[in-house]
Amino acid sequence: MAGERDRMLRGDLYNAADPELVAVLRRARALLRALNTGADETQRPQLIAQLFGAVG
Repeated sequence: MAGERDRMLRGDLYNAADPELVAVLRRARALLRALNTGADETQRPQLIAQLFGAVG
């Protein structure tokens, strides 16, 4: 049985209330909050890389 994240990435119907997906959403929100509420110039690149996985 495929996980909800796998279903989401394939474009299939999925349960958005799945604990794994909720945890990913909460982490992204926390990173965005940190980015938008006073991250200094040295912290911003690290936060952006954590949020997007790679920065070009």
